[in-house]
Amino acid sequence: MSGSETWDEMAQVFFKHMSEGHGRASIDLRIILGALLVKHIEGISDEDTIQYIQENIYAQYFVGLPSFQTGPVFVPSLFVEVRKRLGKEGARQLNDLVLRQAKRAKAIKHRKKPSKGGGQGPVPPAGTSAEEEVSGTGAEAKVPNKGTLKVDATVAPQHVGYPTDTRLLAEARQYSEELIDKLYKGGLWQKKPRTYRRQARKEYLAFSKKRAPKKQTVRQARGKQLRYLRRNLKTMHKMLDMLEAKGIAPSWQHRDWQRLWVIQELYRQQDIMHRNGRWRIDNRIVNIAQPYVRPIQRGKAGKKTEFGAKLNMSETEGFVRADQISFDNFNEGGFLMSQVEAYKALFGYYPELVLADRIYLTRKNRKALKDKGIRNSGLPLGRRPAMTRNEKQKRKKEQNKRSEIEGKFGQAKSKYGLDDIKTKRQDTSMACIALILMALNAIKLGRVFLCPFYGRAAALTSNLGRRLILNLTQGCNQVLSRTQNLIILHRLAPAALTF
Repeated sequence: MSGSETWDEMAQVFFKHMSEGHGRASIDLRIILGALLVKHIEGISDEDTIQYIQENIYAQYFVGLPSFQTGPVFVPSLFVEVRKRLGKEGARQLNDLVLRQAKRAKAIKHRKKPSKGGGQGPVPPAGTSAEEEVSGTGAEAKVPNKGTLKVDATVAPQHVGYPTDTRLLAEARQYSEELIDKLYKGGLWQKKPRTYRRQARKEYLAFSKKRAPKKQTVRQARGKQLRYLRRNLKTMHKMLDMLEAKGIAPSWQHRDWQRLWVIQELYRQQDIMHRNGRWRIDNRIVNIAQPYVRPIQRGKAGKKTEFGAKLNMSETEGFVRADQISFDNFNEGGFLMSQVEAYKALFGYYPELVLADRIYLTRKNRKALKDKGIRNSGLPLGRRPAMTRNEKQKRKKEQNKRSEIEGKFGQAKSKYGLDDIKTKRQDTSMACIALILMALNAIKLGRVFLCPFYGRAAALTSNLGRRLILNLTQGCNQVLSRTQNLIILHRLAPAALTF
């Protein structure tokens, strides 16, 4: 599999984020790239990846080490710095390089099927040959549409607990108490400000132990935590004003200031919803440590709401690409044409067929696809036309192919960790998602390189198996014939003796 990757081209993506004249020498980028692939292929943490490479000689060969070594290749924290440097765009560029390598290796073939009328774009002018149309010797070169593009959206959930308003307010109250304690250590106050933390915690624990609290009980518990948090916020602002008047800088770090901003915004949102009796607000915070995470309404059974990044993905011949990654709940139908253009930028031609859900096939998108000569899998608007039995079977077969991208979703989530993103930053989370898809494509590409070997091995095995079965059959026939002769002699012996 190590021979299937374009290591030099992938290393150029890292060189864009590095300085030539400053800092110490970098670790070999082949080792870093190989370790990233090992991490996401095996679906393990940063620390476990370093230990896995340290113990596995095959993994060390894959990452490019000249010989087996017993020490770690690098510290696990380097993974975090790599994800920060790459970001969403850098990881997407690495995935695009794998897709281009798959095209060069003919893992993506995009065979052109002859059209049977309609849906293939404008007719070339009279007098233009097929060679002129493809090679560009005519007035205007036109590359025929090839391949099938499947698009769909999914959510990559973050590793966060299920958020409830009361629990979020209780966590915010605890963080506010910690911030007050840090300010109190400045020494300007003889008596510590009162926060009622014991009483507030006792009330929250009593509420959290109830199995199925009523709506009125939930509202009362949320209101109590809101009032405790409002008191703490007022106390903090008074203490900060006093420190500012004295000319003393608060003993807070950047993380503490960020947490104060998040707590204030959380209080504002919860207070509006509590006063107005509603359950929805724009840019709702569902986690204090990761305030960028948003609830994504998907409407699926068992998971009506998910908390993570929404992915607008495309798939062709088993290779996937994340065209849009965002923590906001966007409408994926508005990005269909950008996905089609990205397909052309990668492969040099438009797809022949687009398989998409109803949300993608708006009137605007249908018209744009028709102008480019691209067929779509949706039913025509208006009255449904009469279709023959063969046309119905063909449409059904095309619709069934759309399930392949759903299978890729399940594969990425069940094996490669797309259903539980454990990174803590917004940029590193997006990079992690794109790297998971790159690992998924790398495995697919590696199988293409191994197929000739396995094909010859399978043929050899089948020939040996046939010979072995033939020899066993002949041996069994000989044993059976001998057994039958013994049985016949055994039966004839008494008769011969009496004769």
